[in-house]
Amino acid sequence: MFSRLKNWALFRLEQAVIRGAGARFVIILILVVLVSISAGLLARVLAPGFESAADATWWAFLRLTDPGYLGDDQGVARATISTVVTILGYVLFTGALIAILVQWLNETMDRLEQGLTPVALDAHFVLLGWTSRTLTILQEILISQGRVERFLRRRGARRLRLALLAERADASLGQQIKLELGDDWNDRQIILRSGTPLSLDALQRVDFAHAGAILLPAADTTSSSTLDADTRTVKALMTMGVALEETPPEEPPLVVAELQDMRHAVTLRALYPGPMEIVAGDEVISRLIVQNVRHPGLSHVYAEFLSDVSGSQIYVREEPQLTGVSVQQLAYAFPEGVLLGLVRPRGDGFQALLNPPDNLRLEAGDRIAVLAPGYADAAPPEVIGAAPELQQRQAPAGRAPARHRVLVLGWNHRVPALLEEFASYAGEGFAIDIVSRVSPAKREKRIKAEAFTTEHLEIRQLEFDYTVPAYLESVDLAGYDNLVLLPSERIKSEAESDARTILGYLLLRELMEGAENPPPVLVELQDPDNASLFENRRDEVIVTPLIISRMMARVALRRELRAVFDELFSSGGSEIVFHRIAEYESVENYDKSEVPDAGERVYSFADLQRAVDARGEIAIGIRRAGQRGKPGGGVQLNPGRDERLWLNEDDEIIVLTT
Repeated sequence: MFSRLKNWALFRLEQAVIRGAGARFVIILILVVLVSISAGLLARVLAPGFESAADATWWAFLRLTDPGYLGDDQGVARATISTVVTILGYVLFTGALIAILVQWLNETMDRLEQGLTPVALDAHFVLLGWTSRTLTILQEILISQGRVERFLRRRGARRLRLALLAERADASLGQQIKLELGDDWNDRQIILRSGTPLSLDALQRVDFAHAGAILLPAADTTSSSTLDADTRTVKALMTMGVALEETPPEEPPLVVAELQDMRHAVTLRALYPGPMEIVAGDEVISRLIVQNVRHPGLSHVYAEFLSDVSGSQIYVREEPQLTGVSVQQLAYAFPEGVLLGLVRPRGDGFQALLNPPDNLRLEAGDRIAVLAPGYADAAPPEVIGAAPELQQRQAPAGRAPARHRVLVLGWNHRVPALLEEFASYAGEGFAIDIVSRVSPAKREKRIKAEAFTTEHLEIRQLEFDYTVPAYLESVDLAGYDNLVLLPSERIKSEAESDARTILGYLLLRELMEGAENPPPVLVELQDPDNASLFENRRDEVIVTPLIISRMMARVALRRELRAVFDELFSSGGSEIVFHRIAEYESVENYDKSEVPDAGERVYSFADLQRAVDARGEIAIGIRRAGQRGKPGGGVQLNPGRDERLWLNEDDEIIVLTT
């Protein structure tokens, strides 16, 4: 019986102790009170002289908490009791109390470092999940100062706050982010919290309901399947949607979500009650690859569009005073910018009307899309003059049917989407050879599962390791129009996958060394740090996480841009192409007094614009043939209107056409 009673007491004590510092503190207080009362009563019996039991208890409490009273006691009984109580005071009051406080402070600091405390913010950015895109998204938002200021102004906020929800947001993650961001790091702007976006408690930890924008990149497909990545996105949106329906905010935050498979888009939109923009990761990259195959050099144009560091970018402005103004009146109204078109509200989203007809007039709610070096440069003049007299527009020259031979080295989940994008250009036709160690049967099964028409494609599956020189030598590389290197998903590490891709690239260049007209090579990488290896090479590089991250950051800051990007990257809509200057008969010399080098002529960009406009197109820049192998690929977007441009017959005008 006594043993069971002892076990019961110890168990209860254990349960009280593990409850935390507060329970431990209460236990110490109870012991202090019991010791004070016991010692006081004992002293009153053995050393008379106390007026009351309370007086004796107070005497014992003072000895328990302050050793300085020990010398004041006279008599053996009092001195003995006082000494024992003082020793107990060192253990109970001083030692135990300090230990509890230290432990409580350590637990509190650990909890704070783990990012488990909720935040209370307004109009902040919420970034859900730690992926290969996270750092770039953070950096893009931090460096986009002007765009961020305008975003905060529209939301009625003054300070930028970024709340990152990661699986484990500890001190090591904070240090990693700090090292990667460098001078862009600001601990007052970036807030780390631990948790998964699949948990409502974790979402409330970053105060998602009061955010200005929520960015939800897809999970890395190197560590999960495409379906798993999209399932995670769907579950996170469902969790947020249910929470917002129960307690709807005044203005639901904008969600920018990445999907790998756009067939899930309808489901996704039905789950969230607020504004949403979906970035189709696989489709975007596939479209960029196909467009670069059709027009080598476009990656440099898109890189400038998506960069906020230098050059010209696309700005969307809402200018109500332009309602009723025609496109023809606005076409030449921007001395430092190029009017690309309009962005018109459509339902819950927007529709981009790029390279619109001259007679199209702006309606209420329309935005203008302008290519300019800065936001202020994209502003229309206060007074819009009459439309200039231009040559009558002619239909742009049709693209002659062609058949491209493309060699694709590597296999991943994006290849079917890539083939589908090739098939969408029905008038051109492509003969595509795919090389991989994945069995042709598995590849064919995966392609057939997508259920798209391949009648315009000639697809041949080849099975060998392209990093083995003997195998690659057996292929007639010079017989292809384009070579494409894709990362392999069989290798889980991004670094190892890129290493294999780079090795394949070096072998290609070694085998084609000395060739008179080697086909252009397009390389897709997973790690942005590896892009620097290609800076001084003429071939093009697409860094998937970098492109998707920058696009998501831009759309989060200005959601209308997604419609613009969709129009540019999609088949059948407006597209950017390169045309030789010799194709435009109406272009004139800018200044006959200039004496350029042999074979060159001097133009102004304004002259080039007028010549291109006469064909129903929009001139947005030039590309110098002699600089294609240099950084930037010889691309110069939005030159000054009166800038002297020394160009030869091989140089090209960068054109937006329909």
